[in-house]
Amino acid sequence: MSSEQQPGVIVVDRGHPATRDGRGLARGIGVVLRHLRDAFGQRLERPEQTSGVFTVQYPEERTPLPEASRNLPILLFDDESGHELCTSCYQCERICPPQVIHITQARDPASGKAVPAIDEFILEYDACMSCGLCAEVCPFDAIKMDHAFELATATRDPLTVDRAGLARPVSYYAQLAPQAWAEAHDGAMKKLQGSRKRRTGTVGITPARAAAMTPASEPVSAAPAPASDDKAARLAAIRARNAAASDATPAPTDGAAPAPTSSGQAPASDDKAARLAAIRARNAARQREGGDS
Repeated sequence: MSSEQQPGVIVVDRGHPATRDGRGLARGIGVVLRHLRDAFGQRLERPEQTSGVFTVQYPEERTPLPEASRNLPILLFDDESGHELCTSCYQCERICPPQVIHITQARDPASGKAVPAIDEFILEYDACMSCGLCAEVCPFDAIKMDHAFELATATRDPLTVDRAGLARPVSYYAQLAPQAWAEAHDGAMKKLQGSRKRRTGTVGITPARAAAMTPASEPVSAAPAPASDDKAARLAAIRARNAAASDATPAPTDGAAPAPTSSGQAPASDDKAARLAAIRARNAARQREGGDS
């Protein structure tokens, strides 16, 4: 009984004669050699390609990452002025799920009042989950997600990154995500101009740029205090006089020089000491007002 006559038997026509003479083996070797040739001669770049090189010779070759790739956060500063876009609004610190962001707000060196700038910004890379919520919630486009991922270290200490280590120029992020930064550029720069009006000296300037602006031989001088309200100035002067009077000690009877006050200055009769006490009292009052607000 032939196969055509057997029920349930399907004859498949393979389109070629019998392969018992070794031609099938030769065709198989030909397929292997063709794939071997393609593996060294062409790269898979189109979906319809079925053979070729599909691996990347890392680290010599790198696959471009999409703009939305997120690895770890960085802080942006303006290339021209060196001013950081961050205003220490604490939004990123509050929203961070693992709580790895730690911010200290900067204060005016003369008045002691808080200014829209950061004094320190610590980020624990070893505990960051790269969720990108900090960059998403930032209203000033100051914190962005970097594309760098080669951060392996032998110890954990280098993964606690400070303000200087997080700083990147705006041009750096513009190369990573040109379309995203083009959309955010105008708004971010306008907000930065508003923040710079309340900054004095090197406050709010990235540490590397601030060090270059300040010669090593010259001490950093405090910026002049802004004009204050007359009533507040008079009140500060009254408090200073009262404090100087309470700290004054009676002159010794043995003819020795008068003892200094508890503040380390001469008694209230000295004009220079009175002015210094008034300045200290005015700064303390401004600091209290800033804390109450």
